[in-house]
Amino acid sequence: MLSKFVIKGFKRFERETAVDLDGVTVLVGANNSGKSTVLQALSLFQYCIETARTEANGGGIKLVKRSVAPDEFGVLPVAEPADLWPHGRVAVGGKPSPITLTGLFDNGAQVGFTLKISFNRFSIVPSTKGPFEDAIRDKAIRLIPLFSGFAPREEFLTPPARQDRVRLQRQGEMIRNLLWELRENAAPQWEKLVALMASVFPDGRIDVRFNVDVDRFLTATYGDDVLPRPRDVAAAGSGYHQMLQIFASVLQPGAGTVLLDEPDAHLHARLQGRLLQILGELSAQDGHQFVLATHSPQILSASPQGAVRVCMGSRIVRLQTQPEQLALLDELGAMDRMELIPLLANRAVAFVEDKSDRKLLEHFARRLWGEAKRRDVWRSLTFLYTHGSPMTKDVLGYARQVRDLMENTAPSGQPVRMVVIGDRDYRTDKSRNATLREHRRKAGNLGEGLEISFRMWSANEIENYVLDRDAIRACLDSQAQSGDGRRKWRQRRAAFQQELDRLVEEQREKVGRSIAEQMQFENRNLTLRTALDRADEFLDDAWTAPQNWCDAKTVLSSLRRWLQESELSLRLDEARIVDAMEAVPDDVRLTLNALARLAAQPAADRRRAKARRKRTRRPSRD
Repeated sequence: MLSKFVIKGFKRFERETAVDLDGVTVLVGANNSGKSTVLQALSLFQYCIETARTEANGGGIKLVKRSVAPDEFGVLPVAEPADLWPHGRVAVGGKPSPITLTGLFDNGAQVGFTLKISFNRFSIVPSTKGPFEDAIRDKAIRLIPLFSGFAPREEFLTPPARQDRVRLQRQGEMIRNLLWELRENAAPQWEKLVALMASVFPDGRIDVRFNVDVDRFLTATYGDDVLPRPRDVAAAGSGYHQMLQIFASVLQPGAGTVLLDEPDAHLHARLQGRLLQILGELSAQDGHQFVLATHSPQILSASPQGAVRVCMGSRIVRLQTQPEQLALLDELGAMDRMELIPLLANRAVAFVEDKSDRKLLEHFARRLWGEAKRRDVWRSLTFLYTHGSPMTKDVLGYARQVRDLMENTAPSGQPVRMVVIGDRDYRTDKSRNATLREHRRKAGNLGEGLEISFRMWSANEIENYVLDRDAIRACLDSQAQSGDGRRKWRQRRAAFQQELDRLVEEQREKVGRSIAEQMQFENRNLTLRTALDRADEFLDDAWTAPQNWCDAKTVLSSLRRWLQESELSLRLDEARIVDAMEAVPDDVRLTLNALARLAAQPAADRRRAKARRKRTRRPSRD
């Protein structure tokens, strides 16, 4: 079994990149982050083993140098051989630029290959250390590609023909041959396949038939309790096909390290978790090794502890999380481990109260920047939810734990940058400023490795910024453009405006009591009567903008009910109101720009670090 694999000079991995491998290893990351490239490099490594392998005197194995023409080099799907090299450069300074692939095995052996293109031929030069013969003798690396369909009919193939199809990743064209091979020549594996398929699809019974003296085509069927006769496997569902292709390939004699590219394709979320469970059992019981590349949150969440590797920025890092750290992330609204990927890559966190706050920020960001920039900024941020006001929850305790999680998972020298965005929650101006100062003071005691800032809305909550009278009216006007709807809206428009004013104004007493309760929370010696008097004094000035203090959620909900009762088929949702605004409110705009800076800072740090590395590599003019 491989314990580590080292890649250098192959596709995106220009510098030496190592990946630690376990019994089950799950590669995750953004698109074009290198997951599939790792699988391709492992496939190329196996091709080099098979090409360089020969028998030594005495019946042993040795690896020898080989030269291969490009048209014989069919292990990877590339249009040109140079596509295997970073930037397509097969030579640097007139000298061939090598690809190096090195496998370290759990028995202490090491096998490496250096590949170059010289005189329009591939040269493959092996190097070995330790008991490499035992490591490569009976177990091969096999890539099981994404399922793309089974052939409707399938001729019997000789073993060499089957090996060629496996090497070319054309399992769908030979699934019946794989099943026949198991049934005829590997009875224990065949029985295990039947049992595994039955455990996943209890109603399906797999079988394969072929008479070598009479038949030309193989027949593989599955049956269930619904239809009276078995059907060919080609008629089964895609989920059944995916599982069958995986298990039939894994259980083939000689399969050691199995590479699975997007094994979750065509599988229901429950089946994805079940697949991971089965792979773990096969690894523990039979010694199989699995390397998966996936985008699936279900696969990621079902992965064994310590099995996840994150591909990012031409690096591969181990995702080391303890159960208590995952419990923290669940509490903070990281619904699955896939939420960690942007955090590992960009080390930028925004704490907000809940998903509705995040959604409103998205609406405002789209209005301010457009969808393209909004998506770019959001892609570089991890939003964590405090499920309560961030200004009263132990957000600094959460921040410290997230920082420690990042240090344990992917040390990079970059601090974790965070911003906390909280509601005002009926604080007076003096209380608001004091709360911000106190959080900043406490944050200064958290030590190194963390940069955190705090923002509190000037309005009571972010929803209050949606109570823009002009935008609400424009939102509804735009929907009532013609016919009977337009006439009815014109008749009720003034009444709607009166209802909006009434709903806002009637909340003054409730708002005053909420401000008084906040004052008492901050000063336990304050009597309710005194707190109410002070709150009323504060509101004499603050109520000049009542839309900033009322319960915006209640107002909007009441307005929607009013429209429905007035039989007006008009929608009053936050996204439409924000789109109808003349401009994003200044407070929201400043907060969004702070998020944009937070998202951009790690990338800027990486650019500066790259520039520093280039300067240090420049040859001296002396």
